[in-house]
Amino acid sequence: MTAVSKQEADAHDRVIEAALRLGDLLESQGIEMDGRDLEKLTFFLAKNGPLIREILKKCTLSFA
Repeated sequence: MTAVSKQEADAHDRVIEAALRLGDLLESQGIEMDGRDLEKLTFFLAKNGPLIREILKKCTLSFA
């Protein structure tokens, strides 16, 4: 078993929570995809949050 610090465990929990929220958002907008693909996409986005924010920070359009 790999020992992790509380800080690492908390960071991992935040990624999981973000991935779940992203999945809920995508599903609530009618985006349909295979469950495994949705999981992979949301974890990728959550793990890369700072880079995603940097990419999107100048995006001001709202299509709602």
